[in-house]
Amino acid sequence: EVERGRRMMKGSRIAVIAASAALSCCLLLATLTPAPRPAEVELEGGYNRPVSSQAQHAVMKALAPTAKILANSMLFTAVAQHARSNPKSPGRAAMRAVLDDREARKKIAADVENKLANDHSGEYAVEIRNEVPEKYQSLIPELARTAAVSATTMAFIDLRDNVLKADDYPESMDRGYLENGNSLADMPILMGSSARGQYGPVAKDKLEFHCKSECESHHLCVAYTYKPSMGACYLKSKLNPVRGTDCTKDCWFFGVVHQRLP
Repeated sequence: EVERGRRMMKGSRIAVIAASAALSCCLLLATLTPAPRPAEVELEGGYNRPVSSQAQHAVMKALAPTAKILANSMLFTAVAQHARSNPKSPGRAAMRAVLDDREARKKIAADVENKLANDHSGEYAVEIRNEVPEKYQSLIPELARTAAVSATTMAFIDLRDNVLKADDYPESMDRGYLENGNSLADMPILMGSSARGQYGPVAKDKLEFHCKSECESHHLCVAYTYKPSMGACYLKSKLNPVRGTDCTKDCWFFGVVHQRLP
């Protein structure tokens, strides 16, 4: 019995040693075996490729400029609509109201995203897809929201800056859009100085050149007008409801240009 017990203990030690060796072997193999690759994103074309920073950069490069134009145009359209709904309030009051409206910000971001991601959004879809390589085009819907939120945020930051400027130039920015009766065909030119007298009248040709250049730099702009007495420039957007070159209802305020006296 004693001899039998010794043989059993010896066998157990051998089994333990064998198990330890097997475990060590497994651990060694685990350290030598490479980790599994992350899941790849499927792109158009029937094959898989990992999404690279190059792909994301190519898509965002195409989305960002259009997103910026759309966000700014939609934001100023919202300001003009608010001003028309409250005709007795100055234009800067409409700017403040839209600036504080979180729902307006969400709606603009969602509308911009839809324009960017929608294959049937007309010129926007065509322009974006002409710039994005076909193999990356399936990333457009995914990155459209990022571009839309970023552009909308920057548009609201610019609007906040305009609100701050309104405190310095209240006469120039009391209106967010042109009053009734002023069309692009026969815009009255009223020369004069600013209320505080710090700036002289802006030369008509200088302001016209500025407005025209800004309009030509935005593919959504179809017309412009200006007020030298206020140094104010107004642009007309394709997104606005009234057609033609009439600024009666839907030209939106772009900015103020002043010529400092010597």
